[in-house]
Amino acid sequence: MESSILGCTAYYNRFLAEPGIPYVFECTGDSRISSPRDFASIALESASTLSELLGVKLDVYGLEHWEYIGRRFNLYAFSLRAGDVILGQVRVVETGGFLVNVSGVLSTHLEGLLDSSLASRLKSGSGVSVGYNMGITLLRGRAGGWPSGQKAIPRYVIYAAEGIPEVDVNHWRLRVAGPRGVLELSLEDLEGMAVELGERDFHCVTGWSVKGNRWLGVRLAEVAKMVGAGGGGGWLLALSLGGYSTVAPLEEALRDDAIIAIGLNGSRLTRESGSPARLVIPRLYGWKSAKWLRELVVLEGYVDGYWEALAYHERGLVEAEERFKVRNPEIAERGELPEGPRPIKPL
Repeated sequence: MESSILGCTAYYNRFLAEPGIPYVFECTGDSRISSPRDFASIALESASTLSELLGVKLDVYGLEHWEYIGRRFNLYAFSLRAGDVILGQVRVVETGGFLVNVSGVLSTHLEGLLDSSLASRLKSGSGVSVGYNMGITLLRGRAGGWPSGQKAIPRYVIYAAEGIPEVDVNHWRLRVAGPRGVLELSLEDLEGMAVELGERDFHCVTGWSVKGNRWLGVRLAEVAKMVGAGGGGGWLLALSLGGYSTVAPLEEALRDDAIIAIGLNGSRLTRESGSPARLVIPRLYGWKSAKWLRELVVLEGYVDGYWEALAYHERGLVEAEERFKVRNPEIAERGELPEGPRPIKPL
């Protein structure tokens, strides 16, 4: 197939240092995809471009896994290695025959392979890039009706990217950092401010939904005001006890139904469901509703969380099907996803 990568960019993400994948990269492309071989070709091309960008020879080792998500997106994940060392992963996402994005992460082992001046530049917060790279693209929503690609199920599927942590609720504190300072909230503090939401549906990016949840919690807008974050600009980064992170637009986090939840359907959160506290932002896909909270940070500019670094969308609005980042100029110009999705299974 013809060249598909228009540009790549990479940066160091301090919030992903704890899970050991602090080097984040993504590539912009405009190719069409029709077969499993096309995914592999794009992964190889992105690895070659990234090798030039970082000065480290990276190879695509093999397919780690394939997923068909939301009855629309094909995601192929390939291992990246330098010599005999697996350094990370590159993900190629497609829908309707169009490349959507190429994203991935590299581990802390990269540090020993980088030129010292480049390593210092990355650690200082400066990214490196080559070619044409797109920024954040938001899609047009389709309000009303049941969300496309979702199937209602009776109970939650439990996910824990970092594992389910042990928590001493008596000593647990939630740290909140904003423009005007830092505060710490205990579970008792949250209980004193808690309200119950009316029924809200919960939508997982993988395609399942649970209807009619009644969450008990504290409105994020009330907590944000305490640290001077009352405006609509900026981003809210959430960090979990086990090292997981995610990010959401502040304007979504400040809506009336976005809360720090401590209860569900008349009972306190269980350990599996995020006790002692979790985020709930109903308009966004479930990975934005981080469990086992330890810290909330108000940021002026965007930074990837765990799944965002692995190709998932910056905003994640359910009604727009923002499951994955858009790094294809043709899709961005349309403002909506192409029609005709179908699974493309590996050979």
